[in-house]
Amino acid sequence: MAIKRTSKSLGTPVRRAVTSPGLRHVEVSVPHQMVPGNPYVGWLCKNKSCGLVIAVAPAPAESKPASAGPDDQLAALKCPHCGNEDLYRWGARSEHKYTGGSAGA
Repeated sequence: MAIKRTSKSLGTPVRRAVTSPGLRHVEVSVPHQMVPGNPYVGWLCKNKSCGLVIAVAPAPAESKPASAGPDDQLAALKCPHCGNEDLYRWGARSEHKYTGGSAGA
């Protein structure tokens, strides 16, 4: 019969996988693909001098649909307008109207 012991009494640390929100690869639309006044799903640039929409590029028709992963995943995005790179929460994306302009570029 085996003696049951807690992990604290084994003498060696228990190695657990760190569960961090993974980085998601996201294709963004370039400014010449967006029409001023049209709504796009994405984020607003965190650069205060820019603040323009970073739109998620539409997926190609032949590709499989995006996996329904957790909304706490992060996406490292580079703003196509000003070049500012930052982390954005996948669940924080929403629909924004593109205003156009050439902020910071």
